[in-house]
Amino acid sequence: MTGRTIREFITELYNNPEMEFIYHSNRYMISGYISPSGGIYTLELWNITTNSLVFKCSDKLRENCVEQFENSMLFDNRTIYEAEDEINVQYG
Repeated sequence: MTGRTIREFITELYNNPEMEFIYHSNRYMISGYISPSGGIYTLELWNITTNSLVFKCSDKLRENCVEQFENSMLFDNRTIYEAEDEINVQYG
């Protein structure tokens, strides 16, 4: 991963992130936010290039959303850890 370490990237997912990165010529935006009522955290990953939602998790516990993201095969059937060498963080 360039632009951040994988540890910095994952840690940021707990803090209402807004990060943009490139993976295999596709631009992605990952963001986290709390519901207006304040009880639910949502983590979303959008492929900006194709304007498609790739991942979404909502839960009372941020840890559950981050863990689901970490375990999801979102990058050519690989996890973020398996694809990290091919990710270039542009913003955030």
